[in-house]
This record gives sequence, structure tokens and C-alpha cells, in this order.
Amino acid sequence: MASNPFSVFIQFLWLGCTSFGGPVAHIGIFRRQFVEKEQRLTDSDYASLVALCQMIPGPASSQVGMGLGYRFAGWPGALAAWLGFTLPSAGLMLCAALWIIDGGGSSEGAWFVVAMKIVAVGVVTQAVLGMWKQLCIDRETKIIALIAAIAFYSAPTAFTQVALIGLALLGGHLFVSGAGSSLTPQDQMSPWKLNAAISGLVIWGLGTLAAITLGDGSLWTDIFAGHYFSGALVFGGGHVVLPLLEAEFVPPLEKDVFLTGYGFAQAMPGPLFTIASYIGAVMAPESVLLGAGLGIIAIFLPGAILLMVALCFGDALGRWKERLVYVNAVVVGLLFAILVNPVFTEAVYSEATTGLAVLSLVMCIGLKRSPLELVVVMAGATYLFHVLEWI
Repeated sequence: MASNPFSVFIQFLWLGCTSFGGPVAHIGIFRRQFVEKEQRLTDSDYASLVALCQMIPGPASSQVGMGLGYRFAGWPGALAAWLGFTLPSAGLMLCAALWIIDGGGSSEGAWFVVAMKIVAVGVVTQAVLGMWKQLCIDRETKIIALIAAIAFYSAPTAFTQVALIGLALLGGHLFVSGAGSSLTPQDQMSPWKLNAAISGLVIWGLGTLAAITLGDGSLWTDIFAGHYFSGALVFGGGHVVLPLLEAEFVPPLEKDVFLTGYGFAQAMPGPLFTIASYIGAVMAPESVLLGAGLGIIAIFLPGAILLMVALCFGDALGRWKERLVYVNAVVVGLLFAILVNPVFTEAVYSEATTGLAVLSLVMCIGLKRSPLELVVVMAGATYLFHVLEWI
């Protein structure tokens, strides 16, 4: 069923306003809307699209959304889907940045900063445990995850991340069975698709290389390069982007400011990657719109390029899925390291914050409440502690 880009934009704008719960929830919401309710594609087709997006770096749920937009209205539809799904949370994160810039993190509003950091404790812990259970399924992957966590905790730099992911890719290629990875005749691409895929890979690679090597110390270059680099390397999206952004932007950002933005992001609908709007704005307080816009474009751009490549490769790419098992384990390790420092070390520093952190963990892991409910409860509890002068 064909659509025009404007109708795609309106539909995804509504989804961007109402889709809470992170990338897994977003994928479920898309399925309910387009497979069950509207029946615009089959379960098999949707599952193939989801698998394809999970194979490549970038924000998985946003890439699924762009893939749906492409299916409905071509590349203009993909752009419309991304813009609609991203705009609500990007705008809200910009408002959060303006609050911080205007003094929201001062003594008067410091309780809310504490609340957002406590929110991050519960949410990131839940993410680590869930990913450990799902992705670290044998002794090898568990050991790899722990080694990655120790390495990144000891040297939390962008180079460490690149090295760990690169070694995991190499190890998967060398030691994981590649049965079924050869191309069959039906997998062969047309020449124009092959050229488009190669061009996309070259652009993505040059952009990533530039983000690593061309930092000239200017504000705008740093904002673009840091976000592009993070978007180019993150597998699975969602919380996994946290260690990448932390390594890129802390410093110059203070850990409190960074974690507050991450806490804000938990209460927002749409993709968590819109934390880039917050980071870009607080880094450029005199040009918040430009900073926010540059951060958003930079963090989503590499994922969009790789989605184009993936759509060209199609089913042929899915045959290599099993070789990413070590990369997934490294991702778990990176997130575990960031959970320890700065999430726990910055958020839990007294008896009162320890109690709040326990409440956050109980809500997330024990009661399995939504991120929005967690934000509301933690904000209320932290404000009460503030009134009682316990924090």
C-alpha cells in the first residue's frame, strides 16, 4: 500500500509522541500498527526488516521506522518517518537542555538532577542484566563481556571501544562458523544496488575516519564528530550508546550534566538517541538550536547510511548474523563498565541516595515498571528527600 511522504510523516509523528519504553517496545509498537492493525506488510516481511536493522550499527528502532517509511513511500518516506518519529523527543530534550543552561542544575533544582541520575541507575542496570541474559549465552561470550568491561573501565576512551569492537569482529570472522554465509544466486544484487551499497560503505567509512582523525578543537567539529562516531559504532541502539557518548563528551561536559540528560531521556517517547539534542545544546549554550540540530543529524546519519547499504544487500547480509556474537558480548561489557562508572559512582554517594537507588532497582528489575513511571516516582521521592534535607 503506497503512501505519500506527508502521510508517513504524520503517522510517525504520532508514534513519536506516544512510543515509550525504548527500542524493543518501539519495534513492538510498529508491528502492532503496521502488521496487525493496518496489515500493510506480513509478519515475515516485518521480521526480515527487524533482523536486517539489528545486523548493522545504529539506532535499531529508528532504522526499522526508516525502513518502513522506505517501503511505504521510497526514500522521501524514509526521511519523513525518521523526522516524524524523532522530532517530539528531540524537542523535549532541547527543552531539558535549556532548563539546565538556565540554572536547573543549581542548588534550587539540584534535587531533580539527583533524581535523573538515580533513574539511570535502575534503567541501565535493567538493560545490562537483560542483555547479559540474551547475548552472553555461553562461557566464551561471558568471558569476552567481562574482559571488555575491565578494559573499558581501565581505559574509557574512544580508541578502547574501536579496538574492542574491531577485535570482536575479527574474532567472529575467524572463529564463528560461517555456515550458510555464501551467496546463492537469488542473493545476487543488481549492478546499481551493488554500486549504491559500495558507495554507502565508502561514505560511512570516510565519515567515521574523519570523525576519529579530524578533530580540530572547534566546538562544532567536536559536536559533529563525537555524535557521528558514536552513531557509527553502536550496535542495537538504545542504552548501548551511553558508553560511546560518555567517552566522547565527558569531558568537556561534567558527569552530572551528562547523566542528568540521560535520566531525562528515559521519560521521553521516541528514540533514546535524541539525547544528542540535549548534548549539542548544552555544549553550545549560545546557539542551542544549531548545537541540538547538529548533534541529532550527526548521530543518526551513519545509521541511515548503513540502512541504505543493508536494504541493498537484503537477505545476503542476514547470512552473516551469527558472526556478530562476539560484538554483542563486547557491547554488554561496555555497558557494564559505564554502569559502574559513572552511573553508580556519580548517583550513589550517601545513605539517602543509596535508598533511592534501591527503590529504582526494585521498580525496574523487581516490579518491571515503565521508564516513565520510574521517572515520576523517583522525582517525587527525591523531592521529598530534598524537602526533608536528606540530600
